[in-house]
Amino acid sequence: MATFKARARAVDMLGRQQIAGIPTAINELFKNAHDAYASHVIGDYFRRDRLLIIRDDGVGMSREDFVNKWLVVGTESKVGGGIAPPSGESKRSVLGEKGIGRLAVAAVGPQVLVLTRSAYSEVMTFALVNWTLFTAPGIDLEEIEIPIVDIPVGIIPSKNDVSALVHTLQDNVRRLHDRLSATVYTTVLDESNALLKFDPQQIEQRLKGPSLTRSSGTQFWISPTDEMLARDISGNPNDDSEAPPLFKMLIGFSDTMVPGNPPPPMVASFFDHKTNELATDVIGAGEFFTPQEFSFADHQINGRFDEFGQFSGTVSVYGSDPVKHQVAWPGSRGQETLCGPFTLNLAYVQGSKSASRLTPEDFNRMTRKLSRVGGLYVYRDRVRILPYGNHDFDWLDIERQRSKSASDYFWSFRRMFGVVGIDSSTNHRLQEKAGREGFRANAAYRDFRDVLQNFLVQTARDFFREDSTHDTWRITKQELEREAEARKRHDKQSRQRRTEFRKHLVKAETLLNQGEPEREVGRVLSELESELSQATSDRDPTHAAQKVLAAESHAQRSLTELRARYRLARPRGVALPKAVMQDWETYQREYESLEVNLLQSTRAEIERRSSAAAHRLGSVLDRRRRLEAGLQRTFDEAMATVTRSERDLLECFGNLRDQVTQQIRDAKRIVEEEIRDVQSHLASTSTDDLSDQDITDLRRVFEDRVTDAADLQSTILQNLRDRVRLLTDDDDASNTQGDVVDVIASLEHEVTSLRDRADNDLELAQLGLALQVINHEFSASIRSVRTNLQRLRSWADANKALRPVYSDLRASFEHLDAYLRLFTPLNKRLYRRDTILKGSEVEKFLSDLFLERTSKEGITLEVTPAFRDARVRAYPSTLYPVFVNLVDNAIYWLTTRSGPRIVRLDYDSGAWIVSDNGPGIATVDHERVFELGFSRKPNGRGMGLHISMDVLHKEGWELYLAAESPIGGASFVLREPTRPATGDEPAPNEMLP
Repeated sequence: MATFKARARAVDMLGRQQIAGIPTAINELFKNAHDAYASHVIGDYFRRDRLLIIRDDGVGMSREDFVNKWLVVGTESKVGGGIAPPSGESKRSVLGEKGIGRLAVAAVGPQVLVLTRSAYSEVMTFALVNWTLFTAPGIDLEEIEIPIVDIPVGIIPSKNDVSALVHTLQDNVRRLHDRLSATVYTTVLDESNALLKFDPQQIEQRLKGPSLTRSSGTQFWISPTDEMLARDISGNPNDDSEAPPLFKMLIGFSDTMVPGNPPPPMVASFFDHKTNELATDVIGAGEFFTPQEFSFADHQINGRFDEFGQFSGTVSVYGSDPVKHQVAWPGSRGQETLCGPFTLNLAYVQGSKSASRLTPEDFNRMTRKLSRVGGLYVYRDRVRILPYGNHDFDWLDIERQRSKSASDYFWSFRRMFGVVGIDSSTNHRLQEKAGREGFRANAAYRDFRDVLQNFLVQTARDFFREDSTHDTWRITKQELEREAEARKRHDKQSRQRRTEFRKHLVKAETLLNQGEPEREVGRVLSELESELSQATSDRDPTHAAQKVLAAESHAQRSLTELRARYRLARPRGVALPKAVMQDWETYQREYESLEVNLLQSTRAEIERRSSAAAHRLGSVLDRRRRLEAGLQRTFDEAMATVTRSERDLLECFGNLRDQVTQQIRDAKRIVEEEIRDVQSHLASTSTDDLSDQDITDLRRVFEDRVTDAADLQSTILQNLRDRVRLLTDDDDASNTQGDVVDVIASLEHEVTSLRDRADNDLELAQLGLALQVINHEFSASIRSVRTNLQRLRSWADANKALRPVYSDLRASFEHLDAYLRLFTPLNKRLYRRDTILKGSEVEKFLSDLFLERTSKEGITLEVTPAFRDARVRAYPSTLYPVFVNLVDNAIYWLTTRSGPRIVRLDYDSGAWIVSDNGPGIATVDHERVFELGFSRKPNGRGMGLHISMDVLHKEGWELYLAAESPIGGASFVLREPTRPATGDEPAPNEMLP
């Protein structure tokens, strides 16, 4: 009788060669952790060491389990329900029943150390598997020995334990030497020799989370990993929109996006250790869609397909109340589907920003996320089935359907995200392929796809087409697009007016700075003097008088024109960016100076010189004639100004009238065309063979077409009417117009300010993140130096020659460490509790921090007794940075002056005062000194005082600039909240490590 035999190569063929890639292999290991009732599974990839550790806190394995189950290919351990659940745990559906998923480890690296601990065993099992051996032809499976040792519970294997496994493996390889190729033999020895330097105990110290020293579980230590793993984690560095392969395979491992769902049975993480201290969870919770994002998407569909493929659920369009919806599957024909019942939770974001209810920021963020992880995912028992959900795997042919008719189909695979939920019991005919590349293309899968495709087509017809029965989408979309178009039009107009205003502003400031008004005034006075001289020399008294009046009128008119050229009006209804506002304020000050110091005095000079000329003419030119001539000139100018405004207004009104008239004509034309089209269809339709119900349905279709057209055009005209009413509803039209323009300008200014603030906040956030990374790296390095100094001490004690080196190193390090300790109270994360803060502690902190600078610059830090004795309950992480910023600023400005340099700390009735005797702050800067971005320092960022005031305000404090400094420079006041200080807390220096 003959039997099958298995060569060792069968393991390689069933494992490494069956897996599509490394990400798929890691996904298999995560699923095995799920089947082992783990609550957490974590991947740790150490780039420098090319080491991957997959660890979980599941039930683990005993030595017997490992030998008789894990090492048995095609074991039946998961068939018939799998592992019994631990006490208190609900039974989980088994994700893998073939017994070959563990072989996927071979796709990640050529060898693996397996460490597993059963909850019921007193020892841990430690084994070494070299997968390269299984690629050798001519070797039977049972000839390859797997080295195993037992490790006491609570102890991580040592280097000696690893060496024991390696030597056992190499003994087995040497026995097979004659039957192995030279390449396989050498490779296995080289790979295993690399493990001799491997120290699990040292690496264990770098891991956080599940540990076999505390609980049961299984860990796979794979080294060296395939070099493709790093690329699968990082992805294409030149394309951020394309998600890395490992990210695509592991993201959303458990179903967490649907609102109201219970927490998943297992949480998955994967940490990329780019350095020994810096690790990033590449599939963290924020990377995948959240229930909040599902809820605020434009549209949501939630429901269930029954055993006949009929959908029953709700559809919410643009956040409206959910509408009950049913869709039958024509392919059922009264028969149950082979795929079985399943659920659908689908969210959708419109492809155009103008048609979405999301804010521009949320829309852009969701668009980026959709481009990376958008798609319709399939979850069996709340664990993802690969590759469904990958945006490059359009398994429902949505984009192909859309390409046929985008207006009819509506859906885009790249704009949706959601969950199709199946389970192992009712959907068992949906079977995964061996390589985890989706479901087998059997009849059940065909029904599954057909049901969903039919549903999407029908739902698009019912809700998301111009002629859909439910008109919420059409009406809301039109309203959103109308508002977006109006905003776009307004933004364009505002942008043009801002650009034009800025151009005039820059031109006026340039001319003012260049002294052009003074030169023009000089020319006006020179021309006046010349004309007056000619007038008084005229022998005809009457002609002379007329010439004097004409000369004065000409000079005053030239002055008026000069004033008009330099007097700019801020455009109404347009918000100005912060930089332009600052330029506008500067211009206003300069123009005010021009008006007071030049134009008014020039007008008086014109009147004086004209009066002198009139006086020389005697009684021929009396005062009344000059008065009447001057007033008449003013009257003419006033009427000319109103006439110009009248002409502009009438032109605008004429344009508005033409637009309104054309809009009315278009509306009537569209409705009349729809009526004629319906009449034409009616005339060509025979009603002889139609039933009463058919007649009713036909009438309803015709009526809906005309009514919908009329409603749409009526809405357009009503919107236009509302715009016109803004000008006509109030008795005082000028006030109404002013109110509307001012409100628009106010709102636009608020939005512009918020955008500027958001940009600055983003810059601060990025700066903070960078500092956090630097601080993390630096702190880790300091800890390492401190540890090594302690180790060096024993060497220095035994070796006199090392003692001076050790002493110098220790002194330098303690000096540096002292500075680092000073900043402990500034760390909000570590020091976020309110304490009784004493002035004496603030004094010591500032004295220590600025000792070197104050000594070098000859600056005295004066502290009054009132400040030393002051006490307040506050957060040190809030107040200390403010004091640091104020004293740092004071020191900087003190260095710009000579003589005694003093920084004084004082306290007076709830006011903490920081003063200096420096150059002070110019009056013009008093209001701007707390603005974000304002600074008089060269290359200053203008952040310190703004942030200080902001954080103090959030704690109920005030920060302001005093009217004057008691010692002559600048004086800043920190005003306490109105609350008493009670109790006592450890001082900041007592909390330092």
